[in-house]
Amino acid sequence: MNFPVDVGLVQIGLILLLLVGVALIVSGLLMARRAGWRALVARGGSGLVLLLVAAVLLWVATLLQTYLGLTGEIKAAHVVAKQVAGQEHQLDVDLILYGDDRHAEQRATYRVEGDMWMLQAGIVELEPWVNALGFHSGYQISRLYGQRLDGVATTQHHIFLNGGDQDFFADMREGRWWTQPFVRSAYGNAVIAVPGEYDVYVSRDAIKTRTVGG
Repeated sequence: MNFPVDVGLVQIGLILLLLVGVALIVSGLLMARRAGWRALVARGGSGLVLLLVAAVLLWVATLLQTYLGLTGEIKAAHVVAKQVAGQEHQLDVDLILYGDDRHAEQRATYRVEGDMWMLQAGIVELEPWVNALGFHSGYQISRLYGQRLDGVATTQHHIFLNGGDQDFFADMREGRWWTQPFVRSAYGNAVIAVPGEYDVYVSRDAIKTRTVGG
């Protein structure tokens, strides 16, 4: 399961500014014990002003980070699906699963039965306040399979990706995800599309796709 982290440099800078303000106040209090209350007003007062400014700016940055956390998307995959010439209900799917710091990029081509391709992922949706801290909801793309336009069931088994999702659904069945205080929900989610070229994204609560150039 991948849990991307995106903590902005601006937010880090504001937190450092907040710490500087606290340090000035503490320094002023220590100096006041030795040099009197004038030192507290001179140094601690500036610290209070800095602390107030930093707190307001940090609040604004947190609101912005909340918006970015709730609307941000991760580009997770690229798909090029083509009908196999001369064969009904058969697709060749070129799939790229983008990597991260812990996982290498994966490229492969699969033969899929159907007129549409489906890419499924396990989603661990985090609470909004966790997203606001810069943590993206967890996801793992786990299955590729096809679907026929005429509604006839395909006979091909699902293609497991990234080791499959058996452990994910076993954890969900046993209620392990629900015991985590940072997790809002955990479930499987899929995107379905006709042949073409697509980029696949994962938001905080779903997998979705967009045509390249569209």
